Amino acid sequence: MNYFDELTLNGQGYFRNDLVRLVNKHIDDPNISDFKKSLYSFINEWISDTPTITVKTSGTTGLPKIITFRKDQFISSAMMTCNYFNLTDDKKALLCLSPDYIAGKMMVVRAFVSGMDLITLEPSDKPLLGIAGEKIDFAAFVPLQVQNLIGNEISKKRFQTFKNVLIGGAPISPLLEKELESCTNAVYATFAMTETLSHIALRRLSGKSRSDKYFALQGVDFEKDDRGCLIVNAPLMNDAPVITNDVIELYDSTHFKWLGRFDNVINSGGVKIHPEIVEHKLTALLPNRRFFISSIPDERLGQKMVMVIEGGGDFDITAIKNEAGNILSKYEIPKEYYVVGKFLETASGKVKKGDTLKIAIET
Repeated sequence: MNYFDELTLNGQGYFRNDLVRLVNKHIDDPNISDFKKSLYSFINEWISDTPTITVKTSGTTGLPKIITFRKDQFISSAMMTCNYFNLTDDKKALLCLSPDYIAGKMMVVRAFVSGMDLITLEPSDKPLLGIAGEKIDFAAFVPLQVQNLIGNEISKKRFQTFKNVLIGGAPISPLLEKELESCTNAVYATFAMTETLSHIALRRLSGKSRSDKYFALQGVDFEKDDRGCLIVNAPLMNDAPVITNDVIELYDSTHFKWLGRFDNVINSGGVKIHPEIVEHKLTALLPNRRFFISSIPDERLGQKMVMVIEGGGDFDITAIKNEAGNILSKYEIPKEYYVVGKFLETASGKVKKGDTLKIAIET
């Protein structure tokens, strides 16, 4: 079957020649948005005769990388998702993420592969303003978008009409996860990497089936290395196993619990601390404010744990320090607290913790 010749976009069907004309008409138009330029550029790349596509990582945990994949690997990833969610040509999918990155690209490929109608919406931290009447079967968001969507009753009701929702691109806070428990639609956290062509595992967040364990999609299985980190075997998308820096508890070859990042582990006086676990415990102290746990070098401890809080508005840092002592073990209590006006972010919206910490220390 040919997955390059037909696409339904915002209710309009396009064959290959139509897509070529659409791209040629708009791709160099100075009056269209960056989102549409990115969308048309990727469509042009997908329908071209080139057998490979290069993608870039977000650069959250290091310098951005360029990775080349074969188009058949994109198709395998898309089919894996489409098969699980039964996405067919009578369904609609929502794209409100940038096609510059793998999450957006894969939404486009899934539409080519399944025949779904791809409804496009300019990326925004408050999506859905332009699709009030659409019935959406499949959508993907970042946590900030979801937080804003369920922040009021009208948009929350609209959000729950979306049959299947994926959330990825950044950690989901415990408070947001708690809010999603009561949603009547199927909401999932994704375990996804550019290196695995988007998600290869899901975790249900809503309803009675919610869980703290990720499960593998068909054709994927897991191992754990000597560091306790996840190894992903996805032969249809990757020619070799993908070794991650994600520390996990492995239940079996298709289920794991995510604990944190190996490269984030803080060794303070010989005690190894996962900052993600500390952040989880502290969420109730700052329900409406971003913060993260990190470390700085220390002659006595090796690494000294610190807390960095995004500023703006009134909050009592002394009260936070005192409450942290009541919630955390003695080894988990931050030794220093910093307030930064605005966190630095990557283009995809992830917090650049290292750069933000550097600014916090210098100011």
